[in-house]
Amino acid sequence: MEQQTQKRAGLKIVREFKAPKTLVFDAFASPESFGEWWGPAGSQLSVLRFDFRTGGSTHYKMEGNGHEMWGLFQYKNIRRDDLLEFVNSFADAEGNIITSPFPMDFPLEVFNQITLEEKDGITTLTIQGHPINATTAQEETYFSIMDNMQEGFSGTFDKLDAYLEKVQG
Repeated sequence: MEQQTQKRAGLKIVREFKAPKTLVFDAFASPESFGEWWGPAGSQLSVLRFDFRTGGSTHYKMEGNGHEMWGLFQYKNIRRDDLLEFVNSFADAEGNIITSPFPMDFPLEVFNQITLEEKDGITTLTIQGHPINATTAQEETYFSIMDNMQEGFSGTFDKLDAYLEKVQG
């Protein structure tokens, strides 16, 4: 009965970086930096459009393992150095939202919130996400692959960690 009255918690990942939060935030805030680290290990990213502001969007192409796919971020709320909220979707080459390129009924839109907190030069990034405007079947698919998403974000944040080390010299 609880499940009917209480929404399930979505994805939540907490990761620490040895960098000031301004630098971590800036890794999201320019096409050059974002393109260098976003995406799972083994993938390469090309930024096609980058409008990093509340109401703006980023359209990108990801290539890896012989596959090519596009993604779209629609920024809902950006608070410099502290908060980034966006809706993430699969997209086509023109930036239109499309169904998942994988053989599954994945939600068309996933809301993500990233918060940053710094203490003693260590920034804690927390990302939380959940499907929005999804069917029950799409929500079930999302929740069934949480381990895969954790693994994907782990690789992505490993790339962010390497990027932050590089820019701090």
